[in-house]
Amino acid sequence: MDSDQLKRRRFSSADPSSSFPPSSKKPRTSLVNPSNLDGSSGSSQATAHLSSDIQALGSTSQGPIGQFQVAPNYNLAGQTQRSADQPTFGNVDSMSPTFLGMGPVRNVGVGGVNPATSANTALAETQSFPDTYLKPFKDFNQAITTLTKIHPYARMALGMLAAISQMFVVQQTRDERVSRLLDTIRKVYEFLTEEATLKEISGKRETFAKIALMTSGAVQFIKNYSATVDFWKRSGKDIEYQASDVSIAYTEALDDLMQQYRNHEDRGVQVDAFRVLEELDLDGFARARGVGVNWTKRCLDGTRTEILTDIINWIYDTAENVPRILWLHGQAGKGKSAIAHTIALWFKSIGGVGSCFCFSRDWQAEHLEEQLIRTVSWDLAERDPAFRRALADAVAKDDVLKTTSDIALQWKRLISEPLHKIAGHLVGNVLVVVDALDESGAEPSRRHLLSVLASAQTAELPRNVRILVTSRSLPDIDDVLNAAQHVRSTSLDDVSAGLSERDVRLYIMKKMGRLRGVGPAVVHGISQKAEGLFEWARLACEFVNPGAVKNVSVKERVDNVMNLRSGGGLLDAMYRAILEDSIPKDETTLTQFHSVMQQIMSALEPLHLNTLNKMRSHFPDKEDRYDIIAILESMAPLLGGITDRSGPVRPLHASFYDFLMDRLRSGVYCIDTSDGRDMAFATLQILHDELQFNICGLESSYLANAEVPDLSKRIKENIPHHLTYSSRFWSQHLQKTPFDSELVGLVKAIVGSEKILFWLEVLSLLGMVGKGVDALSTVATWLWGQDGFDIKYLLALVEDGIKLIGSFGSVIVQSTPHLYASALPFIPSNALLSMMLLPKFTRLARVAVGGLKGWPVEQLLLQGHASPVTSVAFSCDGKRIVSGSMDKTVRVWDVEGGMQVGSPLEGHTDKVDSVAFSPDGKRIVSGS
Repeated sequence: MDSDQLKRRRFSSADPSSSFPPSSKKPRTSLVNPSNLDGSSGSSQATAHLSSDIQALGSTSQGPIGQFQVAPNYNLAGQTQRSADQPTFGNVDSMSPTFLGMGPVRNVGVGGVNPATSANTALAETQSFPDTYLKPFKDFNQAITTLTKIHPYARMALGMLAAISQMFVVQQTRDERVSRLLDTIRKVYEFLTEEATLKEISGKRETFAKIALMTSGAVQFIKNYSATVDFWKRSGKDIEYQASDVSIAYTEALDDLMQQYRNHEDRGVQVDAFRVLEELDLDGFARARGVGVNWTKRCLDGTRTEILTDIINWIYDTAENVPRILWLHGQAGKGKSAIAHTIALWFKSIGGVGSCFCFSRDWQAEHLEEQLIRTVSWDLAERDPAFRRALADAVAKDDVLKTTSDIALQWKRLISEPLHKIAGHLVGNVLVVVDALDESGAEPSRRHLLSVLASAQTAELPRNVRILVTSRSLPDIDDVLNAAQHVRSTSLDDVSAGLSERDVRLYIMKKMGRLRGVGPAVVHGISQKAEGLFEWARLACEFVNPGAVKNVSVKERVDNVMNLRSGGGLLDAMYRAILEDSIPKDETTLTQFHSVMQQIMSALEPLHLNTLNKMRSHFPDKEDRYDIIAILESMAPLLGGITDRSGPVRPLHASFYDFLMDRLRSGVYCIDTSDGRDMAFATLQILHDELQFNICGLESSYLANAEVPDLSKRIKENIPHHLTYSSRFWSQHLQKTPFDSELVGLVKAIVGSEKILFWLEVLSLLGMVGKGVDALSTVATWLWGQDGFDIKYLLALVEDGIKLIGSFGSVIVQSTPHLYASALPFIPSNALLSMMLLPKFTRLARVAVGGLKGWPVEQLLLQGHASPVTSVAFSCDGKRIVSGSMDKTVRVWDVEGGMQVGSPLEGHTDKVDSVAFSPDGKRIVSGS
């Protein structure tokens, strides 16, 4: 099989003996070049893997089949329904609620139809198959209406299988190359309707979810078969071989999973469903990274079952008027993110087409709100071939969609229109999870996003699309989402005290139940004191842990927790207790604590320990150049990245930063982040010391950056993270610092030397040349109004730098060497930047005749109107231009890229005489 063929990892396990199923036939291994398993470019097709990993989902191991203990049944109003065999309190395993029984499952379906009725209607209307062939699907859709009290994860998989059955039965293909796969899917549904299968789905939910995952992948392949065949033809593939290989792979995987289920086996292996995906031309597609689902944030198994079940029922509710958005809100520490990540993980593990996007306060400098929609569209394209084709078509027609910050335009062109276009081709529901919307930034940063979520366009999304949003109930979010008819509001603050205490008690028992001296009474007391706050319960467990405080007994630590005064809030009291135990109040320790936390909290993105230490080694005061682990090692309950150093140092809960920045709440531990001098000094010093010519050793200007095969490796090896961070954020730290002559000298050492080109090199390699204009504009603002020759000289160089990027940015971003080969020689000879730089690069080509003396007055040419332009206007933020013309159209332009945004606005029957933006930039008015 050549390197362009289907990539597939069938079984993987730490135990080699479990790599193959106990069947008479050895599993077919269809592997190709492992370097392409990530779906990277370089081949004409890519494969996106959707995995169901038992360990990642954190499920408890199952006992003998049928031996389940049933905990008290609660409803959301807090009423308790006790069973005769209620378990005793002391056993954590017996406290986990289980779900076993028979009764109706309400509204499990997809696409606005009830699985027991509409699915059978679809079956009856499908004339391509004989009635005996369709019987398993009819039986399945009838059987699931009798199920009740099933585990939420099993319910999620059940909903997917119900949706799959409806999508599959209307499939008209009779291609013999996939006939075996069609027969296998029919056999899956025969298996699913067996009495033993349905009775055991909660206890065998992991295997059941794998069956849903592989079935959804198989049906998606069949659903997209015609387009896939066309793709293989264009790629010169052997269609017979490719189709047979995919069919056999799915068939053997499903046969093996059904055998595991029957044999009561769970080998703990990871099963991958693969997607045959065409390559997308998305070079320069600006999306966020590291904002997806996090398995460490999931709910403890057996907790939050009511709210999880409620959300899953909403996802698969088939009623016509189901709200497209569910807004889950509540006070800090209630567990909103845990619920969101659990839902996203489960949905992904069963093969659902979805995306999870998590805001975080310490990433606000990245303006994630402008990248959310592009990131979501990318994720959906990685999960569904039909959406991938629709997205590719949208981007091919309008390249601006790759970079525009216009949230409304992104939503319309990258989400709404593609989803409507493929509404009949999606397998199952679409789920988008947006976690911690309140951490996106200040109110203005999310104004446009909230407007999109509340819009009629969102209300009219296809009926199988769901959006789960979590946040604290801030006024701006509250006002917008509560006013929208298509938003369902659910508050965790309204969950009964009984349910909340039960779940917190389960959590505490799991974390502390095996400690000597911690019995049912202690767990009960701590869970009551938590008042439903999972974050407080987590911190209490960390505080009581024997390693938390030396020479103090568990009983003393428990007593300390129980005696905490909750004035000002439970979380605040716990934060103060942990800090008082870990940070003594002597002047030296407090000074170091303030310095370290100011550095961490002032960083514009979370940084690893080694990066923080590297930057601290460049702080202006030598006494501040110490290893920060001495301060941070005792703060692991509050900060990530301390015990596990593979991740950056960041708060484990956003409320900790709120606490530290409020002097009335934190007292002597309050952190002032208003002065950025140390970070400004460190970033500039790093640029001065480490920037160099051709930092990645590029050999030729004949290759664009995208054509350098090992560019990512070169960047990783030659541009360490502290240099990357300094190159991106030095000007923003400078902006937060009062004018300082020492910092002026460092700015001059960069901007007033060849290092300004070396800095632009790094930005080019990182794909961030456009950020250079923002950085230099910030420097100009910082210098403006100061006196002295050096200041005027620096301002002139900064202005030249801005014009250099404006004139040659499109060249520099494509090829770093052309910063020197194409941009530098053509800088106007009278420009101060030219006179400063050209003598230092004597081997460059020179412009002998026709070179510019000064910068042209026209900095940007916007082409598109067919007749004279009669009026123009800037948006208030300076990022957009609107123009009206005698060609009767209105056009909007992106200032930074010089590109037209979207299509021309048409409707006038005569020339457009006047245009203007509304003050908030959301509307345009034109007169004709």
